[in-house]
Amino acid sequence: MFRMMTFTETQTPDDYPELDESYNSPPALAQECKSFKWKVQVIDSVGMIEENMLTTKDVWKLQNRQVIVHFDGDTGQPDEDSAGLLGSWLGQLSTDVNLLPINYSDGRLFPAHRKYLAWEVIKAKFWFDDPLIRKYYVISVLGSRCKDLKLRLWRDYHLNDRTETVENRPTNVPADQWRDFVYFRFSDKWKKDKTGRVPCRAEFFIATRMKTDGSFVTDDAKKCADQLTPLLNQNSSSQVSSNVVASLNDEYSQVFGPECSGRIRCIGRGPTPSKLVKRTNQARYEAYLTANAEVVQMKTKMTSLETQVESLTGIIQQLLGNKTNDQIRLW
Repeated sequence: MFRMMTFTETQTPDDYPELDESYNSPPALAQECKSFKWKVQVIDSVGMIEENMLTTKDVWKLQNRQVIVHFDGDTGQPDEDSAGLLGSWLGQLSTDVNLLPINYSDGRLFPAHRKYLAWEVIKAKFWFDDPLIRKYYVISVLGSRCKDLKLRLWRDYHLNDRTETVENRPTNVPADQWRDFVYFRFSDKWKKDKTGRVPCRAEFFIATRMKTDGSFVTDDAKKCADQLTPLLNQNSSSQVSSNVVASLNDEYSQVFGPECSGRIRCIGRGPTPSKLVKRTNQARYEAYLTANAEVVQMKTKMTSLETQVESLTGIIQQLLGNKTNDQIRLW
């Protein structure tokens, strides 16, 4: 029975493994650990801090010691080498399908006790200055990594037929999870953008606030969508050609206002307004180069055509001159 859209758990399973015993090595589905080492600070159970060069694999082996994660005061995001190590390790944790099953189509349906346990696993390996504040960011990153895993599994194992795909189950993925996952991906509710164009922020907002029947989740969402739609229609041609997700004065910012410092709405945690300025200027510069290149190409073609016309004119004149001379000799 297909249950991916509504599958929930109301009780914490009794067979959850002990953290110290089960989380000392990467999950079976994790991609191979890289040998790259990050320079980080490690704190032990009595508060002693020392610097270490650690790989992702080393983090799994930590016992009664945690990697200190440093956060930028302005952006509220991890920085320095601890950020890279945390992100890489979360990518591996996301592949633990026993802890984080893949048969959930929506993070809002994900059981709270599983998020709680995932956070406990993370805190056993990493130290945060304010866990209550940092939890939201870290769990959101973990959620993104879980989506990446689903994309990777679908890319590597899906076939043209639903039944064949169910049978082509990856090793270490439970049969019920894989079946639910495949049934959802083959359902009508799973729509893909086949145009190859990345949706802009306004399009993303409308798509994520609209139900399958065409209605909106709230009246406020509908009001915002009603403001965004005509702006998108006005700029539809430039939107297709530029393929820019966000810009300083795009449709989204016209409706919701300018960005605050530290983050850009609707495009993830990494980009910041200062980067958006650079990206906007770069997009404009690239557009200028493209237009300028087209002009240069047209001028080159015109010059080539003019040269050909001059050459043909000379040949015609020469032919006419020879014909005239022949007529004169005949007289």
